[in-house]
Amino acid sequence: MFGDLGQFKAYLENIDSFDKLYIIQQGGRGVTREQIIAQLERAIAKDARSVFNANRNVWINMGIGTFADLERICRAQGLSSASAFQIFRNIIQTTN
Repeated sequence: MFGDLGQFKAYLENIDSFDKLYIIQQGGRGVTREQIIAQLERAIAKDARSVFNANRNVWINMGIGTFADLERICRAQGLSSASAFQIFRNIIQTTN
């Protein structure tokens, strides 16, 4: 689902905050919104440097100051669970 983050990075380049980004994914068939978020988070952890560099200000405004911080937070499952990053989780919308 998120094997290639090229499209996600392109979206990041064109926003100034996560409240302006929505990613619609097909849910159903036992796939939950939480699973989709966790999968995106794992993909970001693998490519944190280029994801961070796609739009540093978006991450900095969320309290993530470096790509190393982004990678660490993703590996600790912080984007998918910490209340400070709810705005990130809100970008994922699912359909049935």
